[in-house]
Amino acid sequence: MRSQLLALFQAPADYARQATAADWTLLLAQLRKHGLLAKAYFKLQQTAELDRVPLQVSRQLQSGAKYAAKQQHSLFYELQQLEPMLQQLTCPCLLLKGAAYRALALPVSHGRLFSDIDILVPASSVSEVKNKLFFCGFYEPEMAEYDRQYYLRWSHQQPPLHHFERDSVIDLHHHIFPPASARQLNIAPLFEQAVAIPGSGFKTPCLQHLFVHAAVHLFWQEETHRSLKDIIDLNDQFSVLAEQGLLTSLSEEAIKIGAAQAVTNVVYVLTQLFPSDSARAYLQQARVAAPQRLLCHCFINTLQDKGVMPAMCKALWFVRGHRLKMRWSILLYHMLAKPLSLLRR
Repeated sequence: MRSQLLALFQAPADYARQATAADWTLLLAQLRKHGLLAKAYFKLQQTAELDRVPLQVSRQLQSGAKYAAKQQHSLFYELQQLEPMLQQLTCPCLLLKGAAYRALALPVSHGRLFSDIDILVPASSVSEVKNKLFFCGFYEPEMAEYDRQYYLRWSHQQPPLHHFERDSVIDLHHHIFPPASARQLNIAPLFEQAVAIPGSGFKTPCLQHLFVHAAVHLFWQEETHRSLKDIIDLNDQFSVLAEQGLLTSLSEEAIKIGAAQAVTNVVYVLTQLFPSDSARAYLQQARVAAPQRLLCHCFINTLQDKGVMPAMCKALWFVRGHRLKMRWSILLYHMLAKPLSLLRR
């Protein structure tokens, strides 16, 4: 089935001129499924194509944009509540993912929805920050003991923390990839080159590191249900890096962190989905490794909703993702211990 969603983000002007009533109906369903109503609204607004959108569709897109704006206000309010805590800390606190995009007002943040606030701190400071968050009203919801130990022993983040009153959620990270993996990434550059947010105690990774983190999250994970939204976000981020002349430093920073292959693969996928001279130029740089083309096309297949090949690729992606996140010994233990813990419950 042709993805109306991809067609819109690949060429908004062409889509708005050529779409039929059936196309718009299918597009709305796909946008709702992936949480991209607001993003589609801003994309059409940027290309001055909103006037071509049928009134009923335009109203749905505007509703999504209003909800995204409300989320942005909620995010900024939540960050303001955390500012007093930051004054008491001796370590840097970096916003990641959607919170960082919003704080920096990047184009990728326009219409982007989020469900939690991701924060990165040095591993040695996790206990200090966690204790401060407890005093700010955050707590760990009850969960199975095995799941809790999984977070503490093998994950790159702590169990999610919920606020008892505001219902906000914080994911406290000490790494950008699970330490249980055989792949050991160097995240020291994220702290060394962090960008201060004016008037705030928070910082964010620099633009290159935000892209590297998003590439790692997309290409080395097992989930595929958010991949379409994530690759559209990465395309927006890559466009900003290209406009600011940061593509050479992107490849250098990816090598420093140890995620050069993930970044190269993502950029290759971008050349297949959103053809651009900048993405092709990035792949031609001397220090950039060759993309894993078979793996990249497997990923592209996972973006489809139906079909035998997409189903097979999603299954392979799921297995591969778990293998990347855990060494063999840990993965085998997890495969046996997780079902047993469920049976005990």
